[in-house]
Amino acid sequence: MEAWKNKIMNSLEGMEDAQPPKDSLLAIKKKLADQRRNKSAKNPSQWMAVAAVMLLLVCANVFVLNNYFAYQETAEQVESTYTGLITDYNIYE
Repeated sequence: MEAWKNKIMNSLEGMEDAQPPKDSLLAIKKKLADQRRNKSAKNPSQWMAVAAVMLLLVCANVFVLNNYFAYQETAEQVESTYTGLITDYNIYE
């Protein structure tokens, strides 16, 4: 059993450390630069989608505000019409 352990422990003697291939850093940098160029080519379509969503949000907000103020004007008109009727009724006098 002891011989087996020694054989396994000594099996790595004489091995050299792994060395990266020469110019591998330059190859990695080139691949990264290519990926960045490809990614920037996709940006116009992404910006168009963002612009479309923003336009929809602005249009929806304008629609909601327009309806809100139209409702406020109608509510004021209704309130002013019924004010005279309500003030004429003195139930407890």
